[in-house]
Amino acid sequence: MEFLETVQQRRSIKSYQPDKEISDAELKELMQEVVLSPSSFNLQHWTFIAARDTDLREKIKAAAWGQEQVGTCSVLLVICGKLNAHQDAPEIYQGVAQGIQDKVLPLIKGFYDGKEQLQRDEAIRSASLAAMTLMLAAQNRGWATVPMIGFDPEAVSQLVNLEPNYIPVMLMAVGFKKEDPRPRDYRRPIEEVFKINTLDGPGLKG
Repeated sequence: MEFLETVQQRRSIKSYQPDKEISDAELKELMQEVVLSPSSFNLQHWTFIAARDTDLREKIKAAAWGQEQVGTCSVLLVICGKLNAHQDAPEIYQGVAQGIQDKVLPLIKGFYDGKEQLQRDEAIRSASLAAMTLMLAAQNRGWATVPMIGFDPEAVSQLVNLEPNYIPVMLMAVGFKKEDPRPRDYRRPIEEVFKINTLDGPGLKG
């Protein structure tokens, strides 16, 4: 599929065919693309949990205010962000030249240590970048997706046994659409959302 077609066809789908499956092997192929997503200092804050168990899915559905797609999609993903991912830097950079390690590792430590809000922001940013890659990669395979923030984060964290240094950034339903969505909703004009130099500068034209 051409990239423009992939972007144009990607939609948030809430109605799925419940009898269609996506195998672990297919998921692994998808994730081999997703993990190439960018992250600050290459810290790769993301972790993906596939809720395969039917009982677990039902409990997550209850924590997600009964949203139908939680139960009917082929795969439900809990996309998580690691708050203290900066502490993984020595492992991530162990294969890098010593001179780079000597420069970058203290920089990472100084940048993140003791800054809880920054750690949280970065976990959400990186997990969200990976989630966007996932949606496009899934669309390229003919799979439908929908990202969801409508859930009780504490309940979901308990259900999937998240440790305190992880947060659930979003849920993601992946599967096969049951029907075509309605026409795409209104999109703000480019000149309104893209400005030159300052927020009150001229909009992009051309």
